Amino acid sequence: MKPKFIIIQLILLFIGHKAFAQELISNSIAPATYFVNHVNYLETAKANLNKYRQTSIIGISGIGKTQLARMYAYENKRNYDLIWFFDCNLDIDEEFLTLAKNINRIAGSNIIKENNKSVKKDVMDYLVSRDRWLLVLDNLKVKSNKKILDFVNWEHNGNILFCSQDSEKLPNIITLDILTNEDASILANNILENKDPRAIEFLINEFKGYPILVVQGAQLLKTIKGLSAEEYKKKLGESTNKIELNIELAISNLSHSAKDLLYKIALINNQRFSKEIMGMLVDNEDILDADLYQLSKFVLISCVDTNPNNPIFEMHDIVAQSIKKINGDKNNKYYLEEIISKLVKSIPGGVYKAHIFRNAATMHENLEVTLKNEQIYNSNIYKTMELNLHLLGNYSNASDFHNAEKIVNWFEEKDQKSEFKLSLMNNYEKGIYAGYLGTIGTYNRKRMADHKTALKYYNRADVIFKEVLGREDWKFNLAYLSALSNISLGYMPEAEKEINRLEAIASSGLVDKGDLGLIHRIKAKLNYYQGNYNEALIEVNQGISESIKHGVKADDAVLTAPYVFKAAILNILKRYQEAYTQTEILQNMHKSSKKEDHLVYGRIFTQKARSEVGLAKTKESLGSINKAIAILLADETRNSKNSNFFEDEDLGDSYTIQGDIFVALNRLQDAIESYRKAQGIYFHLYQDRSKNIAHVSYLYTQGAKAACKKQDLYHYKCFYEPQVKEFGAQHSNSVSMFEYCKPYNMDLLNINN
Repeated sequence: MKPKFIIIQLILLFIGHKAFAQELISNSIAPATYFVNHVNYLETAKANLNKYRQTSIIGISGIGKTQLARMYAYENKRNYDLIWFFDCNLDIDEEFLTLAKNINRIAGSNIIKENNKSVKKDVMDYLVSRDRWLLVLDNLKVKSNKKILDFVNWEHNGNILFCSQDSEKLPNIITLDILTNEDASILANNILENKDPRAIEFLINEFKGYPILVVQGAQLLKTIKGLSAEEYKKKLGESTNKIELNIELAISNLSHSAKDLLYKIALINNQRFSKEIMGMLVDNEDILDADLYQLSKFVLISCVDTNPNNPIFEMHDIVAQSIKKINGDKNNKYYLEEIISKLVKSIPGGVYKAHIFRNAATMHENLEVTLKNEQIYNSNIYKTMELNLHLLGNYSNASDFHNAEKIVNWFEEKDQKSEFKLSLMNNYEKGIYAGYLGTIGTYNRKRMADHKTALKYYNRADVIFKEVLGREDWKFNLAYLSALSNISLGYMPEAEKEINRLEAIASSGLVDKGDLGLIHRIKAKLNYYQGNYNEALIEVNQGISESIKHGVKADDAVLTAPYVFKAAILNILKRYQEAYTQTEILQNMHKSSKKEDHLVYGRIFTQKARSEVGLAKTKESLGSINKAIAILLADETRNSKNSNFFEDEDLGDSYTIQGDIFVALNRLQDAIESYRKAQGIYFHLYQDRSKNIAHVSYLYTQGAKAACKKQDLYHYKCFYEPQVKEFGAQHSNSVSMFEYCKPYNMDLLNINN
């Protein structure tokens, strides 16, 4: 007789789940405490993993595959440095991205690239030379094993455990059987308080050793007052699906609010959802604890993290699927739209508060799964647009351009087909539509360094927002973004108008205080471009302080842009050690989530290089600037190899600093070539607006000085003439240039000759 095991998942009633020790890289959950005769299964799994490094747990839904895997991980955690469970219902690449971030954070590694499509390979490459790790690929359904075949065929030294309903193509199979009568009896006895032998015999005979049914049945008999074994048996005899009947019986004994919550849980990420999110989905949060208790006592949900501030729950797949089937497509669509409405209504209007909210525990993956279900039930397109808008904001803030692009493309395809009917939109929907346009503008600015396209989207959004009542937070943010791109293109009068509008909206008192720091940030940008560097530093510091004061963590990636900008200002003020420290902080912020070929490092290494050359670390500075330029040039989206010219401001700044480094190394010809590359970028980017940009004057001055020192009259003219023409002979940089070049006899007479 094969040994059997059983599981009971009863939230808060029976078990407490705890995370593994911090030094272990793990997302594993402690198993349920009620197992029967599980030892031999675990020994077989351990033997297979020791011998073959892979094993597969196969069985129908509800038989206990996940719990066996959790038990193995729990009992053998001392043998591993890494244990990671993958929910194969979700995007595998996203799951690997989460693992990679944890490896980087805990192990101090750096294995993430910008493109999420490559992160799985990056992690596999990292693991292949290591042996103390366990991956559990869980929740594989019938005919879904093909999605993980690359792991089946992978040569490695770690351990992989597959949990699937289907044995096809999986190695070293352990088949979970139903319980024996003896095991079922032990399980029923563990649940039933009165230990009624007739009830136990009924459960054994009726459910034929299927663990989840025995657990459900015992709980129903225990919980529903007046339900006898005889009455229950009659109901089962009339039913074609015993699991659905059990759930229907449980539902019939729930309060209205608990039923309502149950139907919603089945439509979000049922593998992981927080109490905080549940609070957003209910009409009365005061009775949420009572509702959660009702759902748990019928084994409809269970707790996987007993954090007192925000416990995390899960619902078994078979329960979620049965609830959706019982509820029907029409009702599922209704509840799904209510979920979306309640979730997005809960998201604060302020830019930073919305960012903090969307990154709360389990929120992001619940938004993603809700979106997937929306596509199944074909909900209202404007509900989808609103959900997508918040996901796009998240991806954009995290520089996750791979996923951002998918959501941008969804909107563009619908918009080109005129599926969004502006004339038919209500005020609220117009606000969402305008907000989406603005966020796509930001995607173009961040991803492609394309401020011109960004401004087109910002202007489209602005036209629509003029018709929208309310949404002051969003209008405020749009004015900030428009000012940002106008400054980056040298449109200073337009930028100043946007800043005035920004301040006018702020004075209404309808803007979240956490966003007011954006005014300081945009003023810092304007002052920097105008050459008022001390004022720029004061403003950027104030902007950062305001954000942190109102809840943004100091190491949140959303503060990357102001931190990089602060380093640039400190460098131009020759406060090199402070700037260098700032770049070190930036590297530490991103090392757990991005590899050093990510786009953000192009900007970080640029400022680090300027700090290093200022600190006389010339060799190090050349290495840093070469890294920066390589990163920026490798990004074909920003700087296509087929283009005749570039308009990437970051690349222009990098070439300028590279020129400064070559001057320090006395490689004057190389310096001039770098300055000329920067000049070409600035020419195409700013055109006749170069006279508004202080760092263009800096470039001209540095290029002219390098040409003087090299006695290169041609290139002296290339830099001297636009400096004098655009900024005037009395400009401080022009005067500095004249003074520097006097010893080299590169005066105006030589030029005229």
